[in-house]
Amino acid sequence: MNRMTAPDDGRDDGDNVQSRRVVIKVGATAFGMSALGVGALSAAAQGDSATPTNPALDATPSSCVLTPELTQGPYYLADDLIRADITEGRPGVPLTLRVGVSDIKACGPLANAAVHVWHCDAHGFYSGVSANSPGSDATQQQIDEAAKSTFLRGIQMTDADGFVEFTTIYPGWYRGRTVHIHMMVAVDGTADQTYEGGHIAHTGQLFFDDALSDKVFATDAYAGRPDDERTLNDEDGILGDHEEEPGFLLALTPNNAERIADGCVGVIAVGVDPTSTPAAAAVPGGGGQPGGPPSSSNGYALCRL
Repeated sequence: MNRMTAPDDGRDDGDNVQSRRVVIKVGATAFGMSALGVGALSAAAQGDSATPTNPALDATPSSCVLTPELTQGPYYLADDLIRADITEGRPGVPLTLRVGVSDIKACGPLANAAVHVWHCDAHGFYSGVSANSPGSDATQQQIDEAAKSTFLRGIQMTDADGFVEFTTIYPGWYRGRTVHIHMMVAVDGTADQTYEGGHIAHTGQLFFDDALSDKVFATDAYAGRPDDERTLNDEDGILGDHEEEPGFLLALTPNNAERIADGCVGVIAVGVDPTSTPAAAAVPGGGGQPGGPPSSSNGYALCRL
């Protein structure tokens, strides 16, 4: 079968992180998307007992932005299931991930596009791959078990308003990368149990506020890890200077400001050109730097599921 694929441009991390950005007008009703106010996020991260307020709850975007591409990374697998709940019982702080996708050509929502997400678990393991090395606390048994699993991977089709929603957990960290979720947007394919054909129109990554991550990583599911091995946002070579740009940092609203273990909602808007095939999109599989482009030299083994 013709699976969702994209060309490998053969470039390294630095070249693959592109900085193209185009701003054009978008209709006021393009999204009914909420965005977390800075004050609310700061209060939640600091453990403020008040319920977080969201001054931008009813706001809609006033511009349509082409989100810059980021490298796909080595842990993509083809044939992931179309499903909303990707947790598979993996422990962690619950996360409702809501992604709004806009078509910058039409300057409005991109409907019927496949949004594919994958990320590591609370202890930094990706499912379905044998190259896991999240930190010095990893055991061979954990590595072997993760390689046989399918957790925290899935695809959803955007609705008429350009939205998808996933039920997942807050990602953990692994050496060399800040906390993130990988994401691709594909169009013109066919959705059944998996996504057939089509082409990748956007390859990116979604990031988290470090202060809120500190709170999450103090909960039981993430406890006991060697925190001195963790990479923060300002140290991450993939996020780089994109932290202040739209389309990268999730707006996060805790469900309970007094108890982060109760979970949170993450919302983001991503602008896509559905006619393009990004140079940053790589051939599925590969190895190399965690979260970076493939390499044939580090013994990475792809497990097609």
